[in-house]
Amino acid sequence: MQIKKRLGLCFSALLIILLAGIVVKNVLLKEATVNPIVENEDGTKQLVFDAKLTRLDESTTTFKEYNGKVLIVNFWASWCGPCQEEASELRDFYNNKSENVELLAINATSHDSSENAMEFQDTYNLNFPIFLDLDGTLQKSFGIMAYPTTFIFDSKGILKYTIKGSINQKELNDYIDKLY
Repeated sequence: MQIKKRLGLCFSALLIILLAGIVVKNVLLKEATVNPIVENEDGTKQLVFDAKLTRLDESTTTFKEYNGKVLIVNFWASWCGPCQEEASELRDFYNNKSENVELLAINATSHDSSENAMEFQDTYNLNFPIFLDLDGTLQKSFGIMAYPTTFIFDSKGILKYTIKGSINQKELNDYIDKLY
């Protein structure tokens, strides 16, 4: 009977240590991840420039690299038909945009793959910055429900427009013109 009690106590202790370790890991991981969107007191949504971005080559940067510019953030997936249709529109927009505007494309890598994202870039000859959302954190933070979804932020990082579905060059320019 003593052996069963000791085994039970040891098992319980191990279980508690394991659960405590999981909680600590989750707390530390949560602190290391910066939510890219916050809500201001006035109800507007603000881009957090310290949020991490992962490039196609898996090197990292932050939104801070694009601070001071009108920022267009497009979420897409390689298997998405409307994303394929809008790819050439985004490429043409990027090639003709003004210097104070930046287009960032974020691949839904947690539902796609980095290999597919690179192939998509080559297929459509895309020359704008493409980032990977390896674990779905960015999609979750931005509240992505469907692809493509595009967000337009003013030069201070305030969210001005959310476009669900594909967008073309003329529509992007119209949205940007409304900001000035």
